[in-house]
Amino acid sequence: MPTTHKTEQAERLTRILLVAIAAMLVLLLALTVVFFITKPSSKPVKDPDRPASADTSEEPAPPPADDGVTLSLTADAGTAYQDKIIFVGDSLTAHLINREVLTGGTDTKQVWRCENNMMNLNSEVTSAKIIFPGTGEKITVAEAAARAKPELMVITLGTDWGVSYLGEAEFKACYTALVQAVQKASPKTEIILQSIFPVTASCKNLDNTKIDTANKWVKAVAAENGCHYLDTQSVLKDDKNCLKAEYCNSSDGIHLGKNAYEVILGYIRTHALTD
Repeated sequence: MPTTHKTEQAERLTRILLVAIAAMLVLLLALTVVFFITKPSSKPVKDPDRPASADTSEEPAPPPADDGVTLSLTADAGTAYQDKIIFVGDSLTAHLINREVLTGGTDTKQVWRCENNMMNLNSEVTSAKIIFPGTGEKITVAEAAARAKPELMVITLGTDWGVSYLGEAEFKACYTALVQAVQKASPKTEIILQSIFPVTASCKNLDNTKIDTANKWVKAVAAENGCHYLDTQSVLKDDKNCLKAEYCNSSDGIHLGKNAYEVILGYIRTHALTD
């Protein structure tokens, strides 16, 4: 075969190969363009009918996790739950009796109070004597717990002495001593520490800022001792962080009327300790 013919044949094959490669490159480029045009956007699409105030590219933040100490909102556990509770505390707890808000009214056996209604949160709190319902004996809270073995106990301390005179370390130490004495005497009793109640803006003996700080200590004692915390104070306050005036029935700005106790008990029943 002549050399010239072979050369022409080789050039023709080369041109065919180049054309084929070019066609493949054009096809690849076209597919790439189509892919990027049709690829879904990673950004959220705005809904034109959605109000501007609700237009956001972020999902709503999840609710805060349960801290494992503060009792959360529940269905109303009713009187049956409330009747299981033994209430221990200072004068604000003692007044559950004369406000007649518990089963039995003034004859209720659910309130453990001192003779003068004052249970001071101080170094002597574990030796303070309560009047044991039914017998009238004067015994300590731990002795009463050992005898009665209550299923539930709500302790509310700090208004008398605690907030006004104790620093954090002593406050916690005194509260912890009482809690642990009850736990030792009656291990199966579920202990709930209730927040210290707020006072009115006109109160001269206590300060709501100090009460707020002390309630953090109460919650810490609950957490450190395997108890529960009731944030009842939150439903008693006005928008100025003070006790609502309609809940106070005394000139000192501290003591509560029957309507306040009904709110408190309602909060306890709707923040019940459940299995």
